[in-house]
Amino acid sequence: MRYRKVYGQSKVATCMFCSKQATTQNEQEIPVCIAHKNSELNAFKCACGDYLDLMHGKYGPFFKCERCGLINMKKALELNEIKDLSEQAETVEKTTNDTSSESQDKPKKVNLFGEEDPENAEEIVLPGDPMYFD
Repeated sequence: MRYRKVYGQSKVATCMFCSKQATTQNEQEIPVCIAHKNSELNAFKCACGDYLDLMHGKYGPFFKCERCGLINMKKALELNEIKDLSEQAETVEKTTNDTSSESQDKPKKVNLFGEEDPENAEEIVLPGDPMYFD
């Protein structure tokens, strides 16, 4: 059985940096999301070692190698690591580093009344507590 084609469902471009739906193009005319509009791709290398030239065609961006010929975007992305060179990526890294340093700190001890316990406070174990037999 053959299904009817639906307008706009046959090709959905995705952002190569975050895999969200691409809604715009960057300066290199690569489909990206709004968050990566100012980002650029670094130089890609082919499997043979030559640099790839970014080209644009009817079906989207692709790469051209002097030795190997035409290479599609998916294969070029498999061969190379994507690095986001935008300023936004730097700010995101800074914020993640700030939050990770906070999570490494010791959690504050809070008693039942919501007050912070002093760090030098001793634990009192009564005979009725489960900790009594340990």
